[in-house]
Amino acid sequence: MKRFNYHFCVLLIVTLVCAGLSACETSGTAGPGAPASAAAPAGQGAASLVIRRTPNLGTASFLDIKVDGARVGSIGVGETYRGRLSPGQHTVSVIIRPNQMFLSPTTKTFTVAAGQTYTMTAAWQGQTVVLL
Repeated sequence: MKRFNYHFCVLLIVTLVCAGLSACETSGTAGPGAPASAAAPAGQGAASLVIRRTPNLGTASFLDIKVDGARVGSIGVGETYRGRLSPGQHTVSVIIRPNQMFLSPTTKTFTVAAGQTYTMTAAWQGQTVVLL
């Protein structure tokens, strides 16, 4: 009986740690490695960036997101990335993980205006992931 309790506790701890790491990965704020130009505090005329993923990207894959070369998040099935951008020109890139087809990241460069919301959807189009 003690062996069962020990294994159950270990499994519970591992599950909680994994859930915590997953929650940290999908948060919509720019991490400490993000350039100062990418993330902007809400009170300084920041714009919103929303990235969704279509179901056709698969259930066992993640979408890794970078803004201006800095990794800002990763989203799975049914998840949405929400972040803030300062006004100016920014480049958003996404890549599917695992990248079994060895695809290059999909990038989109655009100019951000203060207070606007920019919504993009990642989807398969032929043999490539595109940002619509």
